[in-house]
Amino acid sequence: MVRGAPADPRTLLGMRRLESQAAGEGLSLAKLDPSSLGWALDPFLQVDWFRMRLPFFPPHPHAGFSAVTFVLPQSPGGLINRDSLGSRNRINPGDLHWTEAARGIVHEEVPQVDGVDCLGLQIFVNLPSQHKLAEPAIHHVDRADVPVVAFPGATVHCYVGDFDDVKAALTTRTASTLWTVELKGNAVVNLPLPPSSMVHVLVTAGALRIGGSLLEEGGVAGYAAGTALEIQAATDGASLVVLAGLPLAEPIAVSGPFVMSDAAQLVDAKRRYASGEMGFLEAS
Repeated sequence: MVRGAPADPRTLLGMRRLESQAAGEGLSLAKLDPSSLGWALDPFLQVDWFRMRLPFFPPHPHAGFSAVTFVLPQSPGGLINRDSLGSRNRINPGDLHWTEAARGIVHEEVPQVDGVDCLGLQIFVNLPSQHKLAEPAIHHVDRADVPVVAFPGATVHCYVGDFDDVKAALTTRTASTLWTVELKGNAVVNLPLPPSSMVHVLVTAGALRIGGSLLEEGGVAGYAAGTALEIQAATDGASLVVLAGLPLAEPIAVSGPFVMSDAAQLVDAKRRYASGEMGFLEAS
């Protein structure tokens, strides 16, 4: 099914596979590496596909960006997220947890049940410079509360970013989009994404047909600015996560879990963490 032909088709920038990376006992990672991608991720800093079955990340800080956890709908298990603001959330399959760290927060994510795999995406989203020193904020979205747009052969869950007149579940400080798309076999759909946004389509199950090639599970396609994005599922259908964002094109200074605007802000972020201004959190 096609939702009208795009007037300004987006240019395909390239296709890549996420790169497996050694992690440790209880965790495996496949990363979208910006250095070898061939196109810009901005405003996204990092995209990791994880499989976690044992506690791996003790309480740790973040500042200057948003740490986003999306547990894939097909995941056998979920996570528990706790933070220094006092929040405690169960991130069940299909749920989204968006931590706007801003001036600083400490959090922890562990499996709900040790030994049960949790499959998901960890996405780091840069914050505009004017929001890097704002107060941190926590946004949790249950899949049952996500607006759905359905067409013959296609279903879209709008977590972040509106779909035409359908308002998304969440609005964030960084202009961005996060949708899941389910396509039946050979279905074609045009997605109305913000024209100036860069788009990254991650296949989480099945495959897409792009030109004469198949983009299979664990593959990502990047698209330049334009109007609608036309995608087509392969014979057995596809499950996708669509990420889009308006590039910030701002300088950043990075040190471990801190992504600030300059070196002076980095020094101050480290001071705030060391002094306890980001709060405290005991390990589970």
